[in-house]
Amino acid sequence: MPRWYARPRHKWCIIVGPTMPDSYPYIISNNKIDPILAQIRKAARPTRFSQKLLVKWGFSASNDRAIIPLMRELGFINENGTPSANYDHLRDPKNWKRVLGGHVRELYSDLFAIDSNIDKASDEDVKGAMARVTGKDEESVKRYYATFKTLIGLADLKGEIVEPEENGRNAAQETVEKETLAITPVVPVKPARSTEYHYNLQIHLPPNGDLATYNAIFRALRENLGL
Repeated sequence: MPRWYARPRHKWCIIVGPTMPDSYPYIISNNKIDPILAQIRKAARPTRFSQKLLVKWGFSASNDRAIIPLMRELGFINENGTPSANYDHLRDPKNWKRVLGGHVRELYSDLFAIDSNIDKASDEDVKGAMARVTGKDEESVKRYYATFKTLIGLADLKGEIVEPEENGRNAAQETVEKETLAITPVVPVKPARSTEYHYNLQIHLPPNGDLATYNAIFRALRENLGL
């Protein structure tokens, strides 16, 4: 039976049976991953995670750009480079290692399916598993492995992915909203004005009436309407 299958680096598709990735994201300058993650925790949430932002942060080498697709595959940024809800969790100075660990497990779920302790396996065993999963040559597998090893060294694999709420808001956003409501002054609401009615009386005097007739008309208005 066909079933739906989705992973951070795959679009939705209908498949039959299990599927495996044909590659893993990698970065040549793996020594930049840690300082870039540190800068993410330090800096404000950007509008877009882009090459321009990396240069602004001091990561201007051409090899540093590969961190962008890596962040995308890990689920921290969207296809257009905007930070996802998970990006905010990665900025948490106390729990970022666990957050990273949950996303690393998801990205390399095929490897952990082969060996639940693949992070503790030997270099050759990990490379062998990567070669079987992707079908790639030795040089490509070396690059995949180098990035995998760096991420494993930084992450706490006991962590789990924090799913964003259905309405797309995360805990950080809700906290800001609550604090904003707490400090917003209450503006008193003026009571609604009561309904008032105004009457416009038009008196058509007979053109052929005499003074006595007019006096009688105005006297009747005064006596009956209090005018």
